Amino acid sequence: MLLIALLIVAAGVWVAFQPRIANHFSYALPGRDGLPTYIYAHGRRYHSVQVCAGDDWCQRARLQQLIPRCYTQANLQAMHMWPLAQVSTMLTLFGAPQPILSPQGESGVMQSFVVSDGPNCYVTYVLEGGP
Repeated sequence: MLLIALLIVAAGVWVAFQPRIANHFSYALPGRDGLPTYIYAHGRRYHSVQVCAGDDWCQRARLQQLIPRCYTQANLQAMHMWPLAQVSTMLTLFGAPQPILSPQGESGVMQSFVVSDGPNCYVTYVLEGGP
């Protein structure tokens, strides 16, 4: 009986570390490239084409669309998305929560969020659907 319980727990942990599951449930996997393609913040869903929790499909799409893996602070400043302020957090499986950042000055329904994925590496998420 104990062996069955351990097998069930091990299977659950294995499933939780699958990129498809992390993307679906919008949590980050530990380490670089662990950010999901979708996040939820302030009751809305946001999407990024830059990341997909390490799954292969977004890496191919990113290359086809010439989308950078991440933006630098200088890139964000040029896009008028700097400075940033923390507005929420995202669960990271077996790790510290990831801060969800917003460009200061945005008001009303947030159109975009930014999540850091390492030193000077920022991933942008945009609102899905309409306001």
